[in-house]
Amino acid sequence: MDVILDNYLITISIIIVSFFTAMITSLAGAGGGTILLAYMLQFINPLVAIPIHGTVQLTSNIARVFLFRKYLVWKLIIPFCMFLPFGVYLGLTIFQNLDSQKIKFLIGAFIISTIVFQNIKKNKKVRIPKNFYYILGFFTGVMNMLVGVIAPILAIIIRNNLTKKEEIVGTLGFFGFIGNLIKIIGFMFIGFNFYEYLTLILLMIPSTILGSRVGQILLFKIDEKTFKVIFDAILFLLALRLLF
Repeated sequence: MDVILDNYLITISIIIVSFFTAMITSLAGAGGGTILLAYMLQFINPLVAIPIHGTVQLTSNIARVFLFRKYLVWKLIIPFCMFLPFGVYLGLTIFQNLDSQKIKFLIGAFIISTIVFQNIKKNKKVRIPKNFYYILGFFTGVMNMLVGVIAPILAIIIRNNLTKKEEIVGTLGFFGFIGNLIKIIGFMFIGFNFYEYLTLILLMIPSTILGSRVGQILLFKIDEKTFKVIFDAILFLLALRLLF
């Protein structure tokens, strides 16, 4: 039996959090997956949590890509995908040589750095050239394997090229889809046993799909400023817990 499911309260709480974080991702374009991983790491070893998180997030990404399929920006997606597999290979190599405590610390530090970076005031947007997305895809591949939560950084970058919220949410969804798909293949390649955790994954998947749908419905009905303050506070506290 899956050891994670021995504690039913933890399992139920993870399923509930997966619903709300999928909803958050549909509302904000990114970040819900970061909260989900940070929460899972309070109870699960990162060597297990990151592959499970990637599998569940893949479902959420597929749901978002389908819901926002009309708004996908292919001129950014195609260059992003080109070198991503090479980044995954490098990240996987590094991942195998890190112990779980170092990975948890790395994730916590990365999340806090992201929050700080997001809140730095900028005078104007800097339009990023399309060719930069080749490099971004490679970087995403590396960091996806090590910290599993690169979407908030991608959201900051992509907002310099896109203005419509639907385009941002949909395109980020595709970035997550391809990133998590290749991540899962990478973990399968090094022998991670997804079947051992299948029950938890199957319980979380419907929750993320439903959360994505609810988030789409609420997209234009929430105050962004209030949402961002609450979101950053939750994320910061969870990340702090990973550091200490």
